[in-house]
Amino acid sequence: MLGLLRHGDRRELEAQLDSNEGLRTQIEYWQDAFSSLDAAETEPAPVGLFEKVLEKIDEEGLHLPGTQTKRAAAADWYQISPGIEGRVLHVDQALKRRYLLVRMQPGSTYHSHSHHADEQALVLEGDLRFGDLVLSAGDFHVATPTSSHPPGRTVNGCLVHVVMGIDRDESASLRL
Repeated sequence: MLGLLRHGDRRELEAQLDSNEGLRTQIEYWQDAFSSLDAAETEPAPVGLFEKVLEKIDEEGLHLPGTQTKRAAAADWYQISPGIEGRVLHVDQALKRRYLLVRMQPGSTYHSHSHHADEQALVLEGDLRFGDLVLSAGDFHVATPTSSHPPGRTVNGCLVHVVMGIDRDESASLRL
């Protein structure tokens, strides 16, 4: 039964077992009640199936209706350019906004670009440089419509949360 809990919840419950006889009794009762299910002949579930079920529950906001959760362990990163990856967190079609994480490897550079809408960047880790402007962890940067960035580069690598407008043409390339 403890196997149904996630890591943090499981550790917390296990810590309570030594000092909480009532909790131990309840767990023993339910383990006994479900023991016949354990004895039934079944094919083993594919590896990772339980995690996929939890991801789907998170994705559909069943824990907190009206919400979505994207787990880091299930991240779907894609290559933007050499040494630079992106991960779409959310797309809001009504607001025409895309929320993403951008991960740049040490020494990577992203081409110069202009903006058709506000673009917000919060550096979570590392350094991001636009010409003489150096952004570090915790720094927030906004580029306004019609502004342009020189090439973005990083010395030590970085992780940046970017909120950007969705292009009218919606091309495959993403701007920083």
